[in-house]
Amino acid sequence: TDEGVFGLEAGLPAIVSVNEKINEPRFPSFKGIMAAKKKEVLVYSLADLGVDPETVGVANAATTVTASTPKPPRTAGERITDEGDGGSKIASYLVAQKII
Repeated sequence: TDEGVFGLEAGLPAIVSVNEKINEPRFPSFKGIMAAKKKEVLVYSLADLGVDPETVGVANAATTVTASTPKPPRTAGERITDEGDGGSKIASYLVAQKII
C-alpha cells in the first residue's frame, strides 16, 4: 500500500508463503475459498518430523530482528496547472529536484 503496510489476520494454524510478487496484494476467488474449505490441513508435530525440540524456536533462530522503523509519511505533491506551459513547469521542477 502507499503506507508500506498491509495487515492481514488469520486464525491458526495458518500458512504464509512469500514470492517475488509479495508487493502485489492478491485475494482468493470465491471458488478458491470454497475449494480450500474442503482441503485437509495436515498437522505435523516435531516428533513426526524427527526434530529435537531443543534445536528449534526463537532461541535457536538463525536471525534476530534488532530494530524496525515505519515508512515515513508521504509529503503532499505539487500541482501544476497547465496553462500552455505545463510541460516547461514540469521540466523545471524535475531539473530543480535533480531528477533530470
